[in-house]
Amino acid sequence: MQFQTCRRHPKAGRFLATCSGCAQELHDLQYGKPAPDPTREAARAALTSIGTPAAAFILSATRIGDALIVATDQPPAANFAYAVDVFRLPTAAETDPEQVDPCAPGEWILIDQHGSHGRADVDRMIADATAYLVEIGIVVADEQLAA
Repeated sequence: MQFQTCRRHPKAGRFLATCSGCAQELHDLQYGKPAPDPTREAARAALTSIGTPAAAFILSATRIGDALIVATDQPPAANFAYAVDVFRLPTAAETDPEQVDPCAPGEWILIDQHGSHGRADVDRMIADATAYLVEIGIVVADEQLAA
């Protein structure tokens, strides 16, 4: 018999692996399927909202407060081989339904972009994007260090 501790039902203690959700988690762990990463999911949604092709490979996705920095390896047809896009969440005023064109809550807004043809430039572009967030006041320097 296989026993496991249920993460969905922590107060239940040890039990037989009969919970279907827990059995799926156990299967995923055994066969190497990674758990979903909410930051990467947000990055993919943000990239899709600006028309980035699904073939773009996410090199890194970093969320700092209400900002998101996404570095991608672009498909061959793109203008740049590598891109770093910077997004932010809308403010309460921008989601006000009485506005002419309100933003949806939780919808990422593109605020900055960087592009290059060299993989070696990606780290510099991410640093520039982070510095931009500090410069415009979305992120304080301490949050940058914690991320």
